[in-house]
Amino acid sequence: MNIYTFKYSGGETDWIFAPNIKEAKDFYLNFTGCGDLIGTEVKRLPKSKWNETYLLDPSESEPDEEEDYNEEDYFCGLKIIETFAEYAERNTVTDIIATTEY
Repeated sequence: MNIYTFKYSGGETDWIFAPNIKEAKDFYLNFTGCGDLIGTEVKRLPKSKWNETYLLDPSESEPDEEEDYNEEDYFCGLKIIETFAEYAERNTVTDIIATTEY
């Protein structure tokens, strides 16, 4: 399985977990209801980046500096759920992993 990045010119990004780029594109078009991928850059995310790319919880922000917490549990001000590598270890089907649009 691979992870594919779908990046729009407006800056939004989606990540799809799929065995190949064709299945990733087909799944993405069906999932989002988009008619085409014009203006979308689609690339395979190298496995070397999977441990440094995170699924984040948008409902849990980093606490105030006055509170005692582990800063390594947060990225870009949001709580880390898991790395893409951890996600890939336990999943076997094509799916959307994450999006910057929420």
